[in-house]
Amino acid sequence: MKDTLDLKGIDDPKLLEIVSKGFIVESADTDSSTLIVKPRFSDETSFNIILDELSTVGLYPLYKEENDRLTLRITGKKGNRREINPVLHVVLLLATIFTVTVAGYIWWAGGDFEKSVYFTIGLMGILGGHELGHALVARRNRVDATLPFFLPVPPFFAFGTLGAVIFMNSPIPDRRSLFDIGIAGPLTGFILSLPVLVIGISLSNYVPFDPAVEGSPFLLGTPLLFNAITQLILGSEPPGQILQAHPIAIAGWAGIFVTALNLLPMGQLDGGHVIRSVFPKSFKKVYRIVFKLLFAMGAAGILAQVYSLKWLIELTWPGWMFWAVLVYFMTKLDHPGPLNDVTPLDPARKVVSVLILIVFLVSFTPVPIMSI
Repeated sequence: MKDTLDLKGIDDPKLLEIVSKGFIVESADTDSSTLIVKPRFSDETSFNIILDELSTVGLYPLYKEENDRLTLRITGKKGNRREINPVLHVVLLLATIFTVTVAGYIWWAGGDFEKSVYFTIGLMGILGGHELGHALVARRNRVDATLPFFLPVPPFFAFGTLGAVIFMNSPIPDRRSLFDIGIAGPLTGFILSLPVLVIGISLSNYVPFDPAVEGSPFLLGTPLLFNAITQLILGSEPPGQILQAHPIAIAGWAGIFVTALNLLPMGQLDGGHVIRSVFPKSFKKVYRIVFKLLFAMGAAGILAQVYSLKWLIELTWPGWMFWAVLVYFMTKLDHPGPLNDVTPLDPARKVVSVLILIVFLVSFTPVPIMSI
């Protein structure tokens, strides 16, 4: 919030009157626009009372625990409300359908238009569902969020899209909302990926592998979930053969790959939201550890390519360095947190956080792309 919210003075009698409906003001520091408060009811109830009133005039309470004291600041959101022109929304959607279909035709369907259409339906459904999950849960938690819109890229990129995004035009109220919004996209995308994977792998088969005639200059690394479904449906890979994945299976692979990327516990990725809500006091330490690990994996991948270290090439991927640096510059390995940073997560959500960890582990692959 510190990047998007502007502190308001606390000497306004009208603001103090609103605050007093939920909190007892014990002291005030006008220099830092900070009130030291005590909730009249539960933390959640007291906060929501003043949030409801302040938000009607574009203001928000920022409630934290600092140095064993409960503090409250009144903030206003900077910048303009971001809206998407409906025409632009439709144009981007149609453009992405086109680029994904062409990418599927070139890269995954072997020049078969019908198969490339199936690829597009699977991938667009997963990516759209991911962002729609975020948007619907955000709105349920009183966060003003746009509907998802897609980002097309030229089809010489293997998937023809950078996915979909939403904008949130109001702050996230509390840790529980932050957690729910953070998991909504990955869980929705993951669930939608499962039937796509099952159908796609059912339509796939094993074929003899000959790098000299292989149509793609690279292979896709497969995570635990992909391997498990393949084993259940097709059995073990015969010696000297490789899975010839149907384009629908490739769409499912992309879905769980996107799930894993978004669940990386860094910054304001979905996994970063989850870590910020579960570990409000130590989240930065987790972010830094993950950043260093990804950077090291990427650096090892580069060294493996430069020095042709086959054993290391099979364990690392240079792309992780790019991803780590990108997230670093986008988020500075920080997170603004919710408005109410005092009310803790309930036990049920803490249990769900373990489930999210499992989803990440079965979706993640250290080497998603391998050169032939």
